Amino acid sequence: MFGISHQKAGLNWAGRYRDWSRERAKAIQNAKFKMQHGRGEGATGRHGDAETRRHGEHAKWRRITGITSAVEGVLTAKERKAGLKRLVERIKAFATESTKNTENRQKGKEPTLMTPWGVGVEEWAGSAGNSIERLCVELEVSRARLTMLTKEYCGLTVQELADGFRIRRVKRGLVERLREAAQQLWGIPGSYAATKYEAPMNSDETHGQPTTNRGCPWHTGKRSKYFRMTAEDYYYEDRASERARRCEELAFRLRQDFDLEGWAVRAGFANGARLKRACVNVLGRSLRAIERALAAEVVRYYICAEDKVLRQVASGSDSARVARARWAYNESEDAPTEPFLDEWSKAEELARDWLDAMRGAFGCT
Repeated sequence: MFGISHQKAGLNWAGRYRDWSRERAKAIQNAKFKMQHGRGEGATGRHGDAETRRHGEHAKWRRITGITSAVEGVLTAKERKAGLKRLVERIKAFATESTKNTENRQKGKEPTLMTPWGVGVEEWAGSAGNSIERLCVELEVSRARLTMLTKEYCGLTVQELADGFRIRRVKRGLVERLREAAQQLWGIPGSYAATKYEAPMNSDETHGQPTTNRGCPWHTGKRSKYFRMTAEDYYYEDRASERARRCEELAFRLRQDFDLEGWAVRAGFANGARLKRACVNVLGRSLRAIERALAAEVVRYYICAEDKVLRQVASGSDSARVARARWAYNESEDAPTEPFLDEWSKAEELARDWLDAMRGAFGCT
């Protein structure tokens, strides 16, 4: 009776359920067979079967993460994230190692008229073995699957993740650019203080200190490139205006004759766009915003160093030069006495670690 029923023929719900059960049982049996013979899930593509056999259950990325086909379905979210963290650490080691290779290969590679250019591909600036394809071969995983795993961990592609780990070289490069630009503008930190106390004085001055206040008619604070600020303008400029003006000057000098593409390649990035994207991903700011923030920090250190030099000069014996320094330091004809309230003393008391780091990076008179 059942042999001629609709259930056996699969024309009703019970029959369709039986057909689906048979197909599912066959699929499970095939999967177990592949696992037993080392044919687990691997890279996909035109040669998917060969890749599956080669990159199966014993693929390197599975050994690193511990996410094998046998336990993948029963892993908790916490255990899976811990395995992906180990994979991200391996990507970090790969990216930083490639960055060091790039830095070593670029030493002494400045082009000249007397040296050959581009002799071998290993000597090229962008050729340091830092491709994601090489990482995929090392981990025995396809790029699509590796991107899926990194997105699961932190929401970034594997390329964006590797670029983010290379951002450390951007900091070193920015410090070098800032040091060079600041020295072109103001010399060694502290030396610019001479501009503040050696400016020609007003005719109303007596005994070396001016009687004209900061609101004098000729103190206009000019910013035009055609009407430069005079020495008197610098002398009577208030501290807030000085900070703003010098930050603008340093940020502008930092961008003069700047080759973003070449600088990005030397830092280990394929192009300037990827460098900018890495800055936004890691630091949450654009490259230009980072430059302006660091320029403000450099200006702060220069002002601290100049206050230190002004205090040292103002503590000397009486002379016209010392009187100018005393007026520029605290608008008084008296020598500075402790406790000092200048920017250098504040930094020594409240930010000594920052002051020592900046002194090591930029120097001081």
